[in-house]
Amino acid sequence: MAQASTIYTHVQLELARRELERRRAARVAETTFGTWLPEVTPEFTWDWQHLVHIRSYLDQITAGTLKKLMIFLPPRHGKSEMSTVRYPVYRMEQNPKTRVIVGCYNTELATTFSREARRIAGPRGMFQRPGLKNTESHWEIAGGGSFRTAAVGAAPTGRGGDLIIIDDPVRSREDANSETYRDKAYAWYSNDMYTRLEPGGAIILIITRWHEDDLAGRILASEDGPNWTVCSLPAEAEENDPLEREVGAALCPQRFDEAALADIRGVLGIDYYALYQQRPVSDEGGLYQKGWFTYRKPPTNARGDLLFDSIIQAWDTASSKLGDYSVCATAGVTGTDVYLLDVFRDRLETPELKREVERLAAIWQPRVILIEDASNGIAIQQMLRRETKLPIIAVPAHKAGKVSHARANAPYLEGGRVIFCPGAYLPAFERELLSFPSGTHDDQVDALNVLLTRVFGAVATGRAGSHSGAGARS
Repeated sequence: MAQASTIYTHVQLELARRELERRRAARVAETTFGTWLPEVTPEFTWDWQHLVHIRSYLDQITAGTLKKLMIFLPPRHGKSEMSTVRYPVYRMEQNPKTRVIVGCYNTELATTFSREARRIAGPRGMFQRPGLKNTESHWEIAGGGSFRTAAVGAAPTGRGGDLIIIDDPVRSREDANSETYRDKAYAWYSNDMYTRLEPGGAIILIITRWHEDDLAGRILASEDGPNWTVCSLPAEAEENDPLEREVGAALCPQRFDEAALADIRGVLGIDYYALYQQRPVSDEGGLYQKGWFTYRKPPTNARGDLLFDSIIQAWDTASSKLGDYSVCATAGVTGTDVYLLDVFRDRLETPELKREVERLAAIWQPRVILIEDASNGIAIQQMLRRETKLPIIAVPAHKAGKVSHARANAPYLEGGRVIFCPGAYLPAFERELLSFPSGTHDDQVDALNVLLTRVFGAVATGRAGSHSGAGARS
């Protein structure tokens, strides 16, 4: 009788244990990644807009409706803490059979991610079984799941992965510019990592863009490219921003506001557009080549006054704030050299545009202000002639088109006749030149070519006097 009672008690306890486990599993299944994060790391802020947006993609991975995801994000914006460290632990808690592989540019970084993930998994009761493997680079949980690491060039050991995350496969600009390293990274991805993906599994590539042909660029250019979904969030909002920010708004102003980003942009130069805007361009460029660019300070006298035969401004105007940019290129001419001093660029309505023409003319005192007969350029010309004494000259639009116009003046850049002077305008200006003619905007290119056609056309025809102007600016 006592034995029967003991058996009955054991059965009751087992049924109770199973019911508790069922309820726990149901509670876990109902927990979204967004509600789970503040549970495990309440000291972090998880409701920033860009993190919520990324989670919408990770939720699709969890649901099994998305299998291949790329996340492009600037440095220090929380992409790894959420997506590489915590998301795998969440998935392993949801399904203890989940096997995770995380790959990085080297073993040290991958191990750092693994160690942090293991620290979070411990208090969640995932290690309640003796004999589990538990090293920094490879640990297992009760239920059969595991977390393993790999580095570029080294295959992950053991079985395949249900969730593969590649985070930061590029360490430095030197690696990014090395075709040998890019080949190595792609071979590692295709031969060592992708082949470990289990049927029905998902793969995530988290990267700060460095180069057109970095791992993300090469995958997207491959036959498999159309199968990937890309979540790209630039540090400064651009047109058609996925978060519906205003153009220029910071991605995470709580960490890097617009002033901080402007400071970073000034330090990085053109690299800013790759690392922070996720829009890398090749060093070779398109029509324009990076190797053609010449940099020099403008000539000055002992007092710091600019020494030029003339200063010229060229405007490419847009019709409204909703369209392209209005651009003013200012250059000093000495002999047969053109020193680009400044490039102004903004979206302006006609009254604002007129004020900017007057303001920039007052600063630089140009002998000639060229305004193209396009968009609202004619209206601006007429208004300025009627209301000011500025030296406005109408310039016909180039009949053969933008590319032909640029190609005609390209030899002057290639030959070192066009010099870029230091200034805040340079990163965006270089970016547009190197992206031309396939880039989003070409307004700065247009203004530059209006100016160069005037200068070098006058030199070629012996009409140098037609571009003579102010010789100095204090």
